[in-house]
Amino acid sequence: MSTSKDFASVLMLDGLALDGARPMIPATWPALMRGDGIFEAFLVTDSCPPPMLEDHDARLCLSAELAGFAVSSGQLRSKLSKFLPLIAQGQWRVRCSVLRGENNQQHWLFSAGPEQPAPESAVLMVSDFRLDPLDPMAGAKTISRAALQRARELATAAGAFEALLLTIDGDVAEGTSTNIFVYANGKLKTPALSRGILGGVTRLNILRSCKAYGITCEESRLELDDLATAEEVYISNAVIGLIPVTKILKIREDYPGVKGSKLTEIRKAYRRFLESTLT
Repeated sequence: MSTSKDFASVLMLDGLALDGARPMIPATWPALMRGDGIFEAFLVTDSCPPPMLEDHDARLCLSAELAGFAVSSGQLRSKLSKFLPLIAQGQWRVRCSVLRGENNQQHWLFSAGPEQPAPESAVLMVSDFRLDPLDPMAGAKTISRAALQRARELATAAGAFEALLLTIDGDVAEGTSTNIFVYANGKLKTPALSRGILGGVTRLNILRSCKAYGITCEESRLELDDLATAEEVYISNAVIGLIPVTKILKIREDYPGVKGSKLTEIRKAYRRFLESTLT
């Protein structure tokens, strides 16, 4: 993943390009004081909008509705079009944040930095942090991420790439910035949105692609036992795509990783689906 320094190498606030070395956000903004904001993050290649931008737009609108912001459909695309000319060729991780300012004003902050290739595979660690499926903000992608950041730090310190969160009921929910999938008994499974997870754009389109190309899949409750007995396990998000898991600390250490036979089939279906949206 990008470092914070690299990630902020290109910035635009309310349509104006900024120097990342200079102050830009007043300390009195609720965004800074209370973490009052929502965001989307995705890859941009050679200054072209990502293929699933409409899904990011829809999720930003959902986050806005849940968090009390006013964002309408199409705003993300419109504002992104003014930011893309600032980005050089190559692969960049772009983040669009809608921040609460003074007097309840909204501010649009775009930031970007060069993105390194995604890891070939990942190690996970089950976190002590928990999600509440009944949390009314569960479906919002907000900038209030202190708990998720701490969970990720503890996992990294233990030698893992990502922390895996459970619900308060003990079933598997998601990573701090990823969704999780398991393949077992001829079926791809991922936790349902009703379990309090964030509806990942890549997750959504992996499910769409599997349905389009005949790979059996379902959204359902996922237990720790399902992880222990799975044939293959993967995590996904809009930056890393879909990558396989090689081990989950204290659960199992012999997943096939990149050698998983189903991984190739799912990735192929996903690529075909994305290509079909561009024609």
